[in-house]
Amino acid sequence: MLAVAAKSQISKAAEADSTVLIVDEDQSNRVEISSIVTAMGFSPVFASSGAEAVAKFRKLDPILIIIDVLLAQMQGIGAASEIKALNVNKFTPIIFISNDSDPDIVLKAIDAGGDDFIQRPFPAKLLEGKIIALCRFSGLYRQISSLIEMRHLETEAAEQLFTNVVEQGNVAVDRIEIHKQPAEVFSGDVQLSAYRPNGEINVLLGDFTGHGLTSTFGALPLSETFRAMTDKGYEAKEILVQINRKLHNLLPTGLFLAAAIVTLRGDGTVSIWNGGLPDVMVFRDGELIHSVPSGHLPLGILPSLKEVSFETFKLKETDHILLISDGVLEAQNEQGEMFGLGRCLQSIAENERMLQLSIIDCLLCELNTFTWRRAQSDDISLIDIPGRITSKISQYPLPPKLNKAELALSHDVWNWGMELQGQSLNRINPIGEAMGRLQSSEGKADRWNNIFTVLTELYNNALDHGVLGLESKIKEQPNGFQQYFSEREKRLKNLKSGTVTLQIQNTRLPEGGRLKVRIEDSGNGFDHVKWLEKMSSDNLSLLSGRGLFLVSELCESITFTNNGASVEVVCFYL
Repeated sequence: MLAVAAKSQISKAAEADSTVLIVDEDQSNRVEISSIVTAMGFSPVFASSGAEAVAKFRKLDPILIIIDVLLAQMQGIGAASEIKALNVNKFTPIIFISNDSDPDIVLKAIDAGGDDFIQRPFPAKLLEGKIIALCRFSGLYRQISSLIEMRHLETEAAEQLFTNVVEQGNVAVDRIEIHKQPAEVFSGDVQLSAYRPNGEINVLLGDFTGHGLTSTFGALPLSETFRAMTDKGYEAKEILVQINRKLHNLLPTGLFLAAAIVTLRGDGTVSIWNGGLPDVMVFRDGELIHSVPSGHLPLGILPSLKEVSFETFKLKETDHILLISDGVLEAQNEQGEMFGLGRCLQSIAENERMLQLSIIDCLLCELNTFTWRRAQSDDISLIDIPGRITSKISQYPLPPKLNKAELALSHDVWNWGMELQGQSLNRINPIGEAMGRLQSSEGKADRWNNIFTVLTELYNNALDHGVLGLESKIKEQPNGFQQYFSEREKRLKNLKSGTVTLQIQNTRLPEGGRLKVRIEDSGNGFDHVKWLEKMSSDNLSLLSGRGLFLVSELCESITFTNNGASVEVVCFYL
């Protein structure tokens, strides 16, 4: 009856494979064991030495192995060790049989990978019972392995879906090189890129605390906030403030985001903020020419950001900005040494002289050689941004001009405005608010590219020159961009008075609409007539003074009053 019960309990295993490998030098022993396993529904195969046992195991992949400990020169112990080493991802039970009950032999058998031990002479029922138990364990192991494999596949599918949701909206993927190598299936690193409406590009590398699934909790709100605010034209400073607020409210204690954000303009002016990541590095011909260390706390730690300052400077077209996560510098070799910044810089410099690979390909080659397949404990991320990225901004044509009578027929008009005073000019950029109002009322589309450029140029002109009293000529000096923006930050931080007012009137037309924009600042104004004359001359190649000329090109009309401290423009859009 026991044989029948055994066959019933192991039937599922036997359906897949019923081979049992019997290893013994003595033919009578092989016959004895063979009769037992055959009665249980298995198909016995035989080996008389350790080497033959390993070869049969490789070829036949048996469901169970019964092996004599005392093969010649203890070959049974060696064969079992080799079989277990070959079978790390699968459980094949091994039963040792011996005429000797010496505890040392039993211990050696178990250490070699034996799963049970039986001493001769033994009753057939005892061996049958041990086979039933081990087959039961083997079946459970297969079930668990199957569940683990299924979970792994589901996790990979979830990670792919998650990555697509977070990163599928990235722009300039043909120009910006990105590499992400997670330590586990889910990566705690996030790489994002998005265009502002005027063609400037924001690029963010984020590294959440730890790695794996728990480190991705903040990735969705991070990407949604980054893209939505960039699309509306908010500056990187305001985006960081909002991301920090959201992550602080969302993430559990101890989880935060080290991040760096880069804003690259079409003329090569770049602004960089670093909060908790390794130095953001700028390379020219393989040489490190500038680095921006972490000067701020990671995001999500404090309820609000006290200081948000950027380093701003000008790049050449062939320059490259490199952002890396901690996992790059902390990658370890077999001796426990870290890759480090020195190796990073050396490999890039040598690559420039010899291999001519991309910066990321160069670093990955060095990393792979250095670590030599050692599993890493942190995610590895690299982003390489070239010194020039030009967005493909659609320039929308003006709709047919309408006379005053036709405009008067429109009954769909709304007005919106903001007045900023003192430190609110440092905290709030009304252009993002205005673009959000336009998009929510009139729809999201590339139609706002020109409008965003007009609003940005007029507001920056009012704030920088009207309120702060900055001179654009500073930009024309060596390191002028860094000097200009550093002085701008300083004056904004210390600002106690000053006002900028923005008013918008939108009139919906049969085709598109008309936007009337008025911006007024509390400054002393300027000689706008002379300025516009200068803009129409041959001096447009200068680094300053091109904003108003661009505005006049994009608008139907531009009118200055109050000595140039007030400006009103009319724009049409389709």
